[in-house]
Amino acid sequence: MCGIFGYKGKENCKGKIIDGLKALEYRGYDSWGIAVKEDKKIIVEKHVGKISDAKKQKPSNSRIGIGHTRWATHGKVTKKNSHPHHDSSGRFYVVHNGIIENYEALKKKIKDKRFYSETDSEIIPKLIYEYKNLGFVKSVQKIVKMLEGNFAFVAIDKESDVIIAARNGSPLVIGVKKDETYIASDIPSFLPYTKEIIFMDDKDLVVIDDKVKFYNFNGKEIKKQIKKTDLDVEKAMKGKYEHFMLKEIYEQPKVVKETVDSYLKNGKLRFNEYLNGNAIKNIDKIKKIIIIACGTSWHAGLVSEYWFESFSKISVEVEYASEFRYRDPLIEKGTVVIAISQSGETADTIAAIKEAKGRGAKVISLCNVVGSTIDRISDIGLYTRAGPEIGVASTKAFTTQLSVLLLLSLFFASVKKTLTKGAIAKKLREIEKMPDMMEEVLKEQKDVLKIVKKHYSKNNSLFLGRGVNYPIALEGALKLKEISYIHAEGYPAAEMKHGPIALIDKEMPSVFICVKDDSYEKVISNIQEVRARKGVVIAVATKKDEKIKKLADHVVYIPNTLGSLTPFLSVLPLQMMAYLIAKKRNCEIDKPRNLAKSVTVE
Repeated sequence: MCGIFGYKGKENCKGKIIDGLKALEYRGYDSWGIAVKEDKKIIVEKHVGKISDAKKQKPSNSRIGIGHTRWATHGKVTKKNSHPHHDSSGRFYVVHNGIIENYEALKKKIKDKRFYSETDSEIIPKLIYEYKNLGFVKSVQKIVKMLEGNFAFVAIDKESDVIIAARNGSPLVIGVKKDETYIASDIPSFLPYTKEIIFMDDKDLVVIDDKVKFYNFNGKEIKKQIKKTDLDVEKAMKGKYEHFMLKEIYEQPKVVKETVDSYLKNGKLRFNEYLNGNAIKNIDKIKKIIIIACGTSWHAGLVSEYWFESFSKISVEVEYASEFRYRDPLIEKGTVVIAISQSGETADTIAAIKEAKGRGAKVISLCNVVGSTIDRISDIGLYTRAGPEIGVASTKAFTTQLSVLLLLSLFFASVKKTLTKGAIAKKLREIEKMPDMMEEVLKEQKDVLKIVKKHYSKNNSLFLGRGVNYPIALEGALKLKEISYIHAEGYPAAEMKHGPIALIDKEMPSVFICVKDDSYEKVISNIQEVRARKGVVIAVATKKDEKIKKLADHVVYIPNTLGSLTPFLSVLPLQMMAYLIAKKRNCEIDKPRNLAKSVTVE
């Protein structure tokens, strides 16, 4: 959600900044802009729309500059509201992510009442100008303590060659190279230039001059370590695929295998290497797990609720991170919190973790980015091996999250002795086969194509499942909504008759996940209810199920596996269906309207 890119060095930076912003497009945006310093002038360019629509850039001799992709929060999508923003004199320029919650109060306190935009961001350069007599660095150090809310900003000064950046809640990371420094919202934007990075923490301020120096918001200098990232820029490229989402759907067998292999070796679970001694010692005393997450990660948490309760015999609550801290959550002795986030920068999940820790809970995080905020503020960090996920609609992050959660639930079961060694071994053997079964599903798409051709024009649909596949119904509906803009609802299949059945007619396709598990006969009954009302039935079913052919208008088959593991397979046709329908409807698949990959505001 919004992207920042800044540069200071010895090379012409205008092209670098634009390329950096293009690499951040996946975060979602509706306008963009840059400000570069040429001699003692700041040259500003702002646009509504996509960076790819911009005209060819004129040559520039700039060595310092900042850029921004804006996702509108305060104010309409206009050039005036896009970043960078400046003070009335045009001396200080700022790009900003997040929300300044007290900007209205700050407006009343400053002398200059002239505001050209509707944004909360414009207050930042105006405040810097208000205290300009302290000097650029001191003025920024003063004003950061006045700002309330989650934010990250980068500022430049027409009268100096210094870049200053501050972070409080919204991500910023520094890339370093000899004679060059990069500042960005996310690592992939500067990967073509350097893999050496420094993570900024909350209430960090960095001053980039001849040297890179870090301070806390009280002005005390702090030391930071340079780390080397193993992210591969080539992995973030589309390659032979038309869209990142399609590439990421097809990468799932590979990344699930890599994720499983990182926690399972020679049939043995390896969580001892990740969980500290005390955590392992106390697993048998865990009474409750609270899972906090948003969106697709929340659905992964819902699937794992079945696993933890069935395998580990631990009571589980799955909470929307956005709601968790606005209740009065009960964190009792023996409660562990598991926080799930693809990016590791989700603002609501960060806030929920802080709330949980403030109430004495141990927090295990699961994310795809080592060194991200959520990783660093948690007690224990677990990682997926999905690699960069560029498409806004999450696919491979979801199935790798499922992989870690399944293995973790089996590890807890082994420590608590709630499953026999033989039962655990059987499930582990099946999960090791999962990548091959996923490949099998993805190779066979003719049945999905038939469904898409016949029903892509429908504007409403239901997704229905039971047990571990109820959250998959939710995920299938979410994917269709996200990239096809089709209204879709996910429901437990049994709940359909408590309301949604009123919507059933020939224009409302109902997608059932009807696999051979304990709920099979019950789902068959729910399908009969739809057929009795002349509804269209699309079924995801287990191979060799002949009964379903007589009941459904369309069937997509998945390989036979343990009922508890079917979500790894049943989600794949739903992802592909959403992708192909979006393509047929000419939607912008990788960057759907109004959405952002990393949601860094509450």
